[in-house]
Amino acid sequence: MNNEYSSTLLCWLGLASRETAVIAARAGFGRCVIDCEHGSIGLETMATMISALKAMGAEAYVRVPDLSEGIIKHALDSGALGVIVPYVETVADAESAVRAFFYPPRGARGTAAAVIAATGYGTDTEYVGRWNDTGRLILQIESRMGLAAAAGIAAVEGVGALFFGPFDYAQDAGLEPEQDGAALEQAFTGVVNAAHGAGRLVGVFPWPGTTPAILAGEGADMIAVASDVVTLKSGFETALQVSSLSISDVS
Repeated sequence: MNNEYSSTLLCWLGLASRETAVIAARAGFGRCVIDCEHGSIGLETMATMISALKAMGAEAYVRVPDLSEGIIKHALDSGALGVIVPYVETVADAESAVRAFFYPPRGARGTAAAVIAATGYGTDTEYVGRWNDTGRLILQIESRMGLAAAAGIAAVEGVGALFFGPFDYAQDAGLEPEQDGAALEQAFTGVVNAAHGAGRLVGVFPWPGTTPAILAGEGADMIAVASDVVTLKSGFETALQVSSLSISDVS
């Protein structure tokens, strides 16, 4: 498995917008995740956003909505360098993801090389041959059941990384992210140990009380440091606040 995507800062794209993807890439994010699990990004918009990121020289990953062979196939055929599969809880889940993600003999991904965007509609004749060595399969650990099985999940051949989802994990475990940081850190350490013990990478979303620097020091290889939705919301709120204060000063 190619590990060139370590020590990465990720931008999370939840808006169904090609323009937002381009802005993120122009800002300097070399790797972006198109989130098809939440929000309104459909297959056609996903494909357009992948193409826009690739044209900007950025790497495109897709968080698929579930462990669906069809959705994984659409994301990869559209040119994504990898997928993030949410809520993986068992070794059987991981094996199913590997089957959908890779070409034979490792998996069962259909070829269709002459008609998919990933091959440049047949012009990249080496794509199929190199995919099993370069494809990046990332599985999310977001529950107590997933954490308990994390070592076995990471050991499945073909898994490239585990990605800890602290907010869904907190919900599953009855924790409050703002108050139970120590428990979340313990869970994250469990994911790091499971992943690194199998030679896999680790991704994470920061939670209250953590920073990218702290998480990197604790073993994170990929950190989601920006979200288009959160950035836009924060920018709007700041603009209103600053403008209101300025108007108040004048009056």
